[in-house]
Amino acid sequence: MRTTIPAVLDLDKALKSFREAVVSAMEIGEVSHWDGNELRQREQQIRQASLVLAGQCIALLIHTLAHHCQAHQEAAKRTQGMRDSGAQGMGCQPIGVMTIGNVLLKLRLPYLKGPSQKKQKRRRNGQRGQAVKGSFYPFLAWLGMSEQVSPLVWTTVAQQGMLSSSFAVARDGLMEWGIRLSEGRIQKLVYRFGQAGEAIRQGYIEQMRQGKLPTGECFRNRRVVVSVDGGRARERRNKRGKIRKTGRRGYNGNWKEPKLLTIYCVDEQGQRIKSLEAPITNDGTMASVEGFIEMLQMHLIRLGIVHAQQVLLVSDGAEWIWTRIPILLETLGVSSDRVIELIDFYHATTHLHRFAEGCLSRCYSLLR
Repeated sequence: MRTTIPAVLDLDKALKSFREAVVSAMEIGEVSHWDGNELRQREQQIRQASLVLAGQCIALLIHTLAHHCQAHQEAAKRTQGMRDSGAQGMGCQPIGVMTIGNVLLKLRLPYLKGPSQKKQKRRRNGQRGQAVKGSFYPFLAWLGMSEQVSPLVWTTVAQQGMLSSSFAVARDGLMEWGIRLSEGRIQKLVYRFGQAGEAIRQGYIEQMRQGKLPTGECFRNRRVVVSVDGGRARERRNKRGKIRKTGRRGYNGNWKEPKLLTIYCVDEQGQRIKSLEAPITNDGTMASVEGFIEMLQMHLIRLGIVHAQQVLLVSDGAEWIWTRIPILLETLGVSSDRVIELIDFYHATTHLHRFAEGCLSRCYSLLR
């Protein structure tokens, strides 16, 4: 595993290093030595130098912000709800943050230690592991860097980790883009990203329960598609009892239905719109039908389904969908004349195929 690159915190030095790396990569030399592989190596060299330069610029930006007179006041204000009663300030502690290009930025930031019954040793710089509950760096929490990586690195790792067939494959893919982490570190970041998303979602749901969730404006005068479906997934639950001689405990693999949703806007031609003004929302849960309906209601409120010009509800033939969601839309202020209910193409053709087979079988039996 390649070691991290120290942040130089000097734009001129970063540009000088970038220029030196790129100039050597752009030297032509003997033309007869060139082929596709040689060009690919030069491309990789230029890309790596560019990623390191980007990481150095991001590190300088974070460092400058960390030394801004109002930054820590704003961080303390934004993270007020994360503080446990009895939390104590431990002064400024050293901490490292990794940016794109594997650039490591070292900072000294205010640290809050949560109350604990047992004395625990203070974590050293860069040391990972379970922190005391309620302990955190307000500045890092404010900017989404609690995992000691920049937001861009964290989201890129999460994306690769979720799309790849394994964390080993994700590790190799991330290395191509200047992010060099171990499989264990990638796994932790992916899981923590999911937990952070669940926390945000739960926060919205709590606001909705209290009647404080603001109605959004994303869907004003737009045509909105709400697609709902269920699936089948197998849960892995470890068996109780002693571990076997093989070192394994065994597990039960029970089937459960994940309930999924996709909400997006379409234009006049029915093409999906992909923009920040009309974001595509994908979500799902293993909860009960009631839990799913509550989650769907939260998304519809925060996106502003009440302002939609038209709503197209697309799903399969599951009874729980058609007996609940149209009523939910009406409760949220979407009149029935603005709602179109449609069986999705895949399930419709499946049922039509079965119907056609049944008709053919009946015809054959009559002909006999």
